[in-house]
Formats: sequence, structure tokens, C-alpha cells
Amino acid sequence: MILNDKKIIIGHRGANNVAPENTLKSFKMAIELGADYIEFDIHKSKDGEIVVMHDSNTLATTGHKGLIRRMTLEELKELDCGEGEKIPTLQEVIELAKGKIGLQIEIKAKSLADSLVSLLKSENLIESTLISSFLHEELLKIHKIEPTLKVATLEPITTKFSKEWSYLGGIINNAIRHSCHAIHPRYNLVNQKFVDFIHENNLKINIWTVNSKAAMKKFVRMGVDGLITDDILKAKEVLEKM
Repeated sequence: MILNDKKIIIGHRGANNVAPENTLKSFKMAIELGADYIEFDIHKSKDGEIVVMHDSNTLATTGHKGLIRRMTLEELKELDCGEGEKIPTLQEVIELAKGKIGLQIEIKAKSLADSLVSLLKSENLIESTLISSFLHEELLKIHKIEPTLKVATLEPITTKFSKEWSYLGGIINNAIRHSCHAIHPRYNLVNQKFVDFIHENNLKINIWTVNSKAAMKKFVRMGVDGLITDDILKAKEVLEKM
């Protein structure tokens, strides 16, 4: 999927505009809507289970305040993410998604690299998975464990000078240094020069989070490789008409 010239649609936390984010229902909807990948975030529970949630604290999603790393899977499974949906494990997501959609997994915590790669290998999902993180050293660990597993640096806007070329060039050099396959910048970091230079360095660029048709069209024309979006259907409509 991500290796060819086709523009890919990555469902941000699944199809979170029609179902509770980062839940099995949201991922199922993303598959039905025709996304190429589902994007989701992972943490490790107190008893070592890899679970799916955006924040390290369960409060925003479930209304219950608690740190994932200090809760067992049994305790986490008692919480409601909305519409009766429970916090899924990575294994549950794999069972739902395998053979149907690619996985774009964001690492939100350290000490996940070994267990994550081991699970992906056992499920034969190395080829159809892309790992991203703001924790760039974790990406380097993953690359050392399994060099064929694609990794991507996540890049926020960190300073008011973020569109200066010295900053953008540094992002690209950082991705190369960490043996990355792609860069995932926030959309308002991106300009034509940045996209072109990324491609000149044999990297891919998937941007987040793009939800308006105008923005989607703008960045597709620039040549970005993928759109990380909350609105899968809208992205499909845009790509079908371009």
C-alpha cells in the first residue's frame, strides 16, 4: 500500500467522526469506509498488555481518571469509551484488521519495541504495518530489532520558526538518521519545497490531520503520499475526483 504511487488514506484513530475513537467499532467503520490504514496509539498496561488509547490517562476517553501503566487489563476493560465500546488490546485490533487494512501504529510510551515487533512478526504483519512516534529513539530501537519494519517520525510544530528551511531540513535529516521510511508532519508545516525534498531523499510524507476538502486537494496536488484524516469518506471523494 504505502510503497506505491497511490495516495493512501489513513483513518485517524479509526473512523472517529462516526464512532468512538480508537475502538473496535471505529476501526471496523474505517474498514467499511475503505481506508487504506487505521492509525492508532498504543500503551502498555500494568500487567504488560499492549492496549490502544490516545492518552496515557484514561480520563478524556472514558471519564475515569487513571494512568494506563498503573492499571491492569482487567481494570481497563471495565471502562467505557462510549457507545459501550471497551479499550481494545492490540491483539484484538489485529484480529479485526488482519488481511483487511494496514496498521499505522503510534508508539506513545517507551519499553514497547520488543513486544510490539514480536507480536507483529508472529502475526505476519511486518509488511503491512507502519510505526510512527514522536519518540524517535524508539523508532531507532524498532529498526534495529526488525530493519524491514517501516518507521516514520512524527513532527509537531514546536516553534514559531518551524517553517524556516533550517527547521524543515533538520526534520528530514533526523528521519534519515533514524532510518525512517516516512515523515508524518502536521499539515501546516508542509509546503512544496518540503514535499519535494522529502521525495528527493527517498522518503514518504503522510500528513496529519487533514479534514477539509480544500486542504486535501491542496496537499494532494503538492504530492504528499498519504492523508491522515478524521473523515475517510471525504478523503475518498477528493481522491476519486483528482
